[in-house]
Amino acid sequence: MSKFRVLLIDDDEDDLVHIRDLLGDIRSSSYEVSWEPTYEAGLTALQEMSFDVCLLDYQLGEKTGLDLLSEAKNRAFYFPIIFLTGLGDFELDLKAMQKGASDYLVKDQLTSPLLERSIRYSIKQAHDFEELKQTKAQMLQKDRLASLGLLASSLAHEIGTPMGIIRSRAERAGKKAIGNEDLQKDMEVVVTQIDRITKLVNSLLHLARGGKSDFTTSVSLDQVIQDILNLLEHEFGRKDIEFKKEIAPECKIKAEPGPLGQVFINLLINAVHAIEEARSNGRTRNHQVTLKVIEFEDHVQVAIADTGAGISEENQRQLFKPFFTTKEFGQGSGLGLATSLKIVNSWGGNISVTSQLGIGSTFTLNLPK
Repeated sequence: MSKFRVLLIDDDEDDLVHIRDLLGDIRSSSYEVSWEPTYEAGLTALQEMSFDVCLLDYQLGEKTGLDLLSEAKNRAFYFPIIFLTGLGDFELDLKAMQKGASDYLVKDQLTSPLLERSIRYSIKQAHDFEELKQTKAQMLQKDRLASLGLLASSLAHEIGTPMGIIRSRAERAGKKAIGNEDLQKDMEVVVTQIDRITKLVNSLLHLARGGKSDFTTSVSLDQVIQDILNLLEHEFGRKDIEFKKEIAPECKIKAEPGPLGQVFINLLINAVHAIEEARSNGRTRNHQVTLKVIEFEDHVQVAIADTGAGISEENQRQLFKPFFTTKEFGQGSGLGLATSLKIVNSWGGNISVTSQLGIGSTFTLNLPK
């Protein structure tokens, strides 16, 4: 028997009793009803997204159910909401549907079969909408990656050779400028920026590459992580960030050592930046980054957790899209996480994120053995 969690937002407790009685008469499914009598409490409950469907009354004190529907739509709550009213009003029905209601029911016409069918159809409609949205996002992502592939190939061909020549000449000029420290530093800056451009083009090429990688090998996870920590140890110390790791020394996965190191560097540097943001927001003490590895029969799970500023739900949905960044202009290309995901996907793995504003984030990698 299916069990559904129902949120009723209604200022009349008699309606709660009536709805529970109607749902109690349905034998094909069971229903757990939670009740919120006010606009504010209802909106808070909706935000928790812990229900399968919401029954929303029109009258909610000073505000109405239409106001709550508008606010839910503004906050991107993709949630099946069935609108309830005491009157059969076509214009009100139309307004409710325009604001995102999945159905419109008149209270004095309610029956158990009608309510059951409306709930079932609304949940199915929300599920279909979510699938359609994901399919559309995947199609847009493929189109975007195809465009990136053309752009990256063109960039690699058109600027690769000139950049190589400029870099070589800059290195030669730096060696000839013995005794001229200013000129040597200028040449070092030129070389560094050329390397940055080359890295960006390579990231674009890797991001645009489809399919699984043919170059995976058995990699010591502990060794790769230790090599990265040797590079970042000074940064953690300088920023007064404690680093903890839990990993078995013999843990091995199927991957590519170089790209795997790039993935860990991206995630750990992002964790450092998130902690710096948290400090700028007033949380200045006791910050840490934790890397924990759990072995399963066919894969290894790596969780990188930080005590940083956290990521909003809206930004979490955008995180792995190419060129999306929350950093200030010029401080990030928006390719780090997109490239990391593409790399891990090419080995048959995946990356996910959980986060809470003001507390921190955890990036979880599932990597094949």
